[in-house]
Amino acid sequence: MVYTCFIYWEEITWKIIQLKSQFRMKLLNLLCVVVGLWRTCLTTGNCRNLSIDSCHCSSERSKKLGRQTFRVKVVCDGVELLDTLQPSFLPNKTVSLILSNNKISLLRNASFFGLTILEKLDLRNNLISTVEHGAFRGLVALRRLDLSNNRIGCLSPEMFVDLGNLSKLNLSGNIFSSLPVGLFTHLLSLEVLHFSTESLFCDCQLEWLLLWARANGVLLGNDTLCVHPTHLRGLEVHNLRETQLRCDEPLELPLFQLIPSQRQVVFRGDRLPLQCTVSYLDPSVTLLWYHNGHIVHSNEDRGVYVEDTLVHDCCLLTGEVVLSNINHSLSGIWECQVTSSRGNRSRQMEILVLETSAPYCSADRVNSNKGDFSWPKTLAGILAFLPCAPSTFGYAPHPSGAASHHLTQREKKAWRRCDRAGRWAEDDYTQCPYASEVTRILHELTQVTINTSNAQPLAQQLVAFTSRAGDFSDVMDVIFVTHLVERLTRLVDQRRELGDYISDIASNMMLVEEHILWMAQNEARACTRIVQCVERIADMALTIDTQVISKVSPNIAMEAFLIRPSNFQGLSCMVVQRAPLPPFSGQRNQDAIGDTLLNFKCHTVNGSGSPTSQLSKVQYIEIE
Repeated sequence: MVYTCFIYWEEITWKIIQLKSQFRMKLLNLLCVVVGLWRTCLTTGNCRNLSIDSCHCSSERSKKLGRQTFRVKVVCDGVELLDTLQPSFLPNKTVSLILSNNKISLLRNASFFGLTILEKLDLRNNLISTVEHGAFRGLVALRRLDLSNNRIGCLSPEMFVDLGNLSKLNLSGNIFSSLPVGLFTHLLSLEVLHFSTESLFCDCQLEWLLLWARANGVLLGNDTLCVHPTHLRGLEVHNLRETQLRCDEPLELPLFQLIPSQRQVVFRGDRLPLQCTVSYLDPSVTLLWYHNGHIVHSNEDRGVYVEDTLVHDCCLLTGEVVLSNINHSLSGIWECQVTSSRGNRSRQMEILVLETSAPYCSADRVNSNKGDFSWPKTLAGILAFLPCAPSTFGYAPHPSGAASHHLTQREKKAWRRCDRAGRWAEDDYTQCPYASEVTRILHELTQVTINTSNAQPLAQQLVAFTSRAGDFSDVMDVIFVTHLVERLTRLVDQRRELGDYISDIASNMMLVEEHILWMAQNEARACTRIVQCVERIADMALTIDTQVISKVSPNIAMEAFLIRPSNFQGLSCMVVQRAPLPPFSGQRNQDAIGDTLLNFKCHTVNGSGSPTSQLSKVQYIEIE
């Protein structure tokens, strides 16, 4: 597009030279228009020579040393890229390259070679696990590099060759637990560094970084916090003293996992692999296997094969032992032991070998609102235990605005009994948190004591939370909201403003899918109880001074009256809901939304309009 506009401008300019003087003013105006069009073409559009249509280029003029130049920004955000772009396909004047939110997994040597004036490179939120030496070779003008939220575990100084002008680097959200000495040797101009991870270990191996940062005036981001050891958890790295970074404390491992972790009931002739994974804190960390207290080596005659220990991504050590053609000699306690210069740790599990004729419960998988549980083969008469599934954190914010507090997952277990006939019997998942973040938050709210001081903010937040009730997927979501609505209703006589919030919550709950509402009604009469709360609000609000109440929300309309029983002859109600306006009706969006509300009016039919001191209350609720 840019080239087309440029040629057109040249043609127009050539014509102007040919024309007579009396038309020069008009053509000068035309020239201004065409030049303006040319500038627009340079401002935005698809990137020429790029085969990915969803990438976009934009440019701006820059004036340096009295000379105007064009600076180009290339954006390929969230376009499913599996690899970096060929530098030759990018405009020569590219100063900013955004490749975030893709599926790039590897940065090869000289991946961006040729982009000599590139100043910003954004690679966050990819799947990058390997960064080859010299990956950024040739980026001599680069000032900002974002590698956050990838899977980088191996780090070396050679990664950052040619980045002498880099001033800001973000390595947060990767899988490393420490930074090797001299990592930033080539970063002579670095000013700001972020490297927060879920397993960051603040020990003696990080002491060099504090000294280097202070000596070179490098600011360590406030969001970079220690995770391990436990007594330093949550502290900002830049505030630590060298004396706090020690390696002589008891061994603490960010990750130590034995799979399977529970007792295994197997049969003669079965095959069972055991896998142990541990954080690779330093080269002194090794793995050993033990069976009933004796070290295990490969033994083909017994069907025992100990695989070589492997280091993954410079941060995880994995060992495996495979038990093939199992017999009774392999019963007992199997142990994975971690040895290091800081001490030893171990994890154990038990194997029970049975004859094929023994009664047992078959392996079974249970998927519930508490998670996904894979129950192993279990001997008849045995109680089997499984750890609770870890919570999955989604988009849902906590209505209270605070972080949720819950017990460590390690303390929580589900159990299931295999009866003597070899059938799964009763089970218990009560210790486990709900798998859905929405359900878990609502359950936690039901555990909160609600009083007059916190009722209003809680009700406001519950209105906002239930505005997404269309996404509720568990019958317990509806039941928990019902409990909260009932508890708020009990405080309406002390805090009258709660009535409107409760009505809005009730209206929002009509967004829940019908089959979920039906199940909640079947199980706990949840829908009936919510409607009763709305009726109760109207009952409490009617007084001698307030004899008519009208409340209309998107899904519920209510009218309540004080009437004199002796003169009451009937009630006449009319419900109207206007059809949504066409998209281009010309009205404002807010008006269109208002027109979709229920229009609901009731009138009492009385024999006499004179007031009386003896009044009764009547409510009528229409639910869409």
